[in-house]
Order: sequence, then structure tokens, then C-alpha cells
Amino acid sequence: MDHFEQELTRLMRDSREDTPYEDRHRRRLHGAVRARRRARAAWLATGSALALAGLGVGLVFLASAFAQGGTGGRQPRPVTSAESVPMPTAARSASAAHGVPSPHARHQPESSPRDP
Repeated sequence: MDHFEQELTRLMRDSREDTPYEDRHRRRLHGAVRARRRARAAWLATGSALALAGLGVGLVFLASAFAQGGTGGRQPRPVTSAESVPMPTAARSASAAHGVPSPHARHQPESSPRDP
């Protein structure tokens, strides 16, 4: 019961009032209190329905993410250190043989074609 309803109840039951409420006024006040209670219940039901709908949508998306191998299906990758990373080999690729340096190759001065 909120403050408005408490005040109405107090005013309706207060015996010190010189002029008590008439029956028609009393019925009207009781009707207003019932209308406020119905409105409050409807507001609460609407909020609850919206919360349940939101939870349902969230669960559907979560279930589809798990079905597609989303967050739960990934395995952690192994950790590699700098020592375990393979270094490029000294063999030159075909593009390096034509004068295009490899990005991993060290800079070497260009030499003339091999003479026999």
C-alpha cells in the first residue's frame, strides 16, 4: 500500500472528522484504489513479460553460439617462444635468383652473373 492509499484509508476511517464521507464518495474512492492496484499489477506483469522475453532471446543466441562452436568450442593455442620459431633457410628462392631479394634474406651486394 503506497502513501496515497494509506492517506485515503486514514481519512475514511478517522472518527474525528466532522463530516464523514458519504457512500457515493466512499465508493468512488474505493474504485480509484482498485484501479490503481490493477494498473500497478498490469505494469508489473508487462515488465516481467518483457524480462522473460529478453532472457529467452539471449538464451537462443547463446545456444546458437555453442552449436556453431563459438565460445565453448575453442581450444587454447600452444605458446611458442622465440627459440622454437624456425628461421628462414639459406637457400634462395626462384624470385631471389632473378634479382628480387627475399624479405628474410640478408642484404648482400649484387654480383655479376657467374662466368665459367
